[in-house]
Amino acid sequence: MRIKKGLTLLTAFTLGFSLLATNVEAASTPFTQGGGYEQGAYYNSAMQPTGHNWNRNSRFAAVNSNIHLKWKYQMPSGGKSSIVIDEEGTVFTKNYETPSNPKFNIHAINPDGTMKWIQPIVDTSVNGTPIINNEKKLIIPAGSKLLTLNTGDGSVTELTLPTSYSNEVLVGKDGTYYLSGIAGRLAAYNPDGTPKWRTSFESTYHAGYPALTKQGSLIFKAGYGSYGSLYSYNSQTGEKNWEFKDLVGSETRSAPAIAENGTIYATSQDGYVYAINPDGTLKWKFTVDRSISATDTIDPIVGPDGTIYAVNGTKNFYAINPDGTLKWVYNSKAMYASPIIDKNNLIYIGVGGKVVALNSEGVEQWSLALEASNFVSAPAIAEDGTIYIADSSGAVYAIGGEVIGKDPTDPPVDPKPPVDPVGERAIFVLTLSNGTEKEYDLSMQEVQQFISWYEGRAAGTGPITFAINKHDNNKGPFKQRQDYIVFDKIITFEVNEY
Repeated sequence: MRIKKGLTLLTAFTLGFSLLATNVEAASTPFTQGGGYEQGAYYNSAMQPTGHNWNRNSRFAAVNSNIHLKWKYQMPSGGKSSIVIDEEGTVFTKNYETPSNPKFNIHAINPDGTMKWIQPIVDTSVNGTPIINNEKKLIIPAGSKLLTLNTGDGSVTELTLPTSYSNEVLVGKDGTYYLSGIAGRLAAYNPDGTPKWRTSFESTYHAGYPALTKQGSLIFKAGYGSYGSLYSYNSQTGEKNWEFKDLVGSETRSAPAIAENGTIYATSQDGYVYAINPDGTLKWKFTVDRSISATDTIDPIVGPDGTIYAVNGTKNFYAINPDGTLKWVYNSKAMYASPIIDKNNLIYIGVGGKVVALNSEGVEQWSLALEASNFVSAPAIAEDGTIYIADSSGAVYAIGGEVIGKDPTDPPVDPKPPVDPVGERAIFVLTLSNGTEKEYDLSMQEVQQFISWYEGRAAGTGPITFAINKHDNNKGPFKQRQDYIVFDKIITFEVNEY
């Protein structure tokens, strides 16, 4: 087969991908929440601006060699607060002291483990986790106030609300603040503090952390005792979309997971992981261990390949296939906080005083014993690969080491392909991360479909795999053969028109 017009396109793509080989700054790979979520007005240059309302798939690779404890920062007590990190590597979290006044303190910790500042909070109810908004401010509810803290020095400004909201604040794409809490309270406030809407659900129910789907639905669990529901509300109007009953959980320190196809995953205290369709109907449910406490019921997260990872505050760590079947189970003690996944698809959990790294098949890669209490904060990964996690005693741990084999940042978005290809067909060559080269004879329409999919995945949207028809390579008694290409396995591709 004679190639006539491949040189121009091949040169362009080779040049583009050679540029990708150089290291890039973190700012070129902004934080995204995942394809299933509305991309809120978080500070996307921060390493991790929120603990929840995202897929907890970090854009950074965590340390994987020479694992050691870098430092330990001791707060007077724990605060059941997730960790967030700004673009400079400052770590923010919260502690809670029952006998003291003030009871709550926000801590800012330098990357070397020294204190940057501490800000006391005098209000009696500060149960959520701070987030970093797009103005580089920390936002956290405190009683009937919404507090804004300067990340540089901890100075506080207050916005008075008509009632109290205890959960982590959620930020919409237009800067709207969504708040939930005890006694069936749910509200939306404009960035200037004026009410957008206020509503209520079952008055005896207490809400867990919410998530906001890309379709604009607020999703959260709420309940009391052995009763509860999963709710969906219209984020623009405050009207209820639907209620899925008998899913038990209240005041949980996690949010339901939202897959790219809109499926909602939530864990119930009575020992089930539920997969709920976007319209509120049941897709499937999977049996896990029953949780003793509703607040220790942790919702799942979804990996880049669609695997659902679930714990339930009792024992064991489950990997569930998207069809609701068991993939594997890692036998362990109880876990009380959400895991996190790094860019190499390694999963990090805090359990039994140890931090453990598992691969996507459930095989332990390393573990580090810290002699810690129960880990009650969802961990975070910094740009340099450092893993941060906190326990119930108030200890914040920084786990260091080296990142071997892969650069700790994502590549930038790919260069734009030529808009109007003049050839009708092309030899399309893919180079994968394992060194394999795959060659296909495709129409330019098929090539453009691939490029559109690739650009969408680079921007965080669309399915994780792309099916390529093998056409004349369809050997055997088959109607059709297809190769399914996984996005993060692609190193380069070439387009040679003819």
